[in-house]
Amino acid sequence: MLLDRLRVALDPLPAPGAGVPPEISAAVLLLLDPTDPGLPLLFIRRTRQVSTHRGQVAFPGGGVEPGDASVVDAALREAREEMAIPPESVEPLGLLTMVWTRGSERSLLPVVGRQRSDVVPVADGYEVATWFRIPIAELLEAPLTSRVIPGMEERPPVHFYEARGQVIWGATAAVLHDLLGRLRAPREVAAQR
Repeated sequence: MLLDRLRVALDPLPAPGAGVPPEISAAVLLLLDPTDPGLPLLFIRRTRQVSTHRGQVAFPGGGVEPGDASVVDAALREAREEMAIPPESVEPLGLLTMVWTRGSERSLLPVVGRQRSDVVPVADGYEVATWFRIPIAELLEAPLTSRVIPGMEERPPVHFYEARGQVIWGATAAVLHDLLGRLRAPREVAAQR
């Protein structure tokens, strides 16, 4: 079962009261719907009025704030603010590898969680224009390309995924690449830790 493979492949959650590591400046939530065996994953499309990542596909999330007790709390707070997702309706499962965002120059930590109950996301309209879900099972089969961005030849290539008419790239694709790679070889990843 895909959810069981995912649980094994994730990094552990931080200990309660661990705080936010000083090197982490942002957090995102990868929210899964466990009622579907394909594990649909929630994505958002950012509006054109935000200062960074305009119009891009992303995961709910944003900057860590002083009141956030942990990176998990930061991701859940951002999901509530952007998508009206109640924190108590999410069961955090684990973490992925930190990703550096080129556009906003932030170090973000992805938090993976599953819905505990039905969640009806509501885009806030300022940061989030719309939302959609794509099953992880489909993303595992989605075309992947990697390209060097013109003017950024000194940087590593950027991943691009295409699924259900959406183009997912940049930091979001880097997070997705980590997640999908772990699902393709969870035993190998777990053995390397």
